[in-house]
Amino acid sequence: PDLCGPSPVCCLVGETGSGKSTQVPQIILEEARAAGNWNVRIAVTQPRRVAALNLARRVALEMGEQDVGGTVGYRIGGGKKSGSHG
Repeated sequence: PDLCGPSPVCCLVGETGSGKSTQVPQIILEEARAAGNWNVRIAVTQPRRVAALNLARRVALEMGEQDVGGTVGYRIGGGKKSGSHG
């Protein structure tokens, strides 16, 4: 996607509440799919288990999904609920 340029890795730094964890990943996914890339993986890190679970659920809902496990997944320690790209 254009947002990250040609690099396969893109790290973001920004203020709290700026959309780094919720909006930007969705924009990257939309750009990739519009370019025909359906095999894109986006990772977002969170410092706590509860934050990671809540973030995954929120992004799934914002994307119109019922819960995680469709487009959105998560991995915490040894436990995970994979999204459609595993």
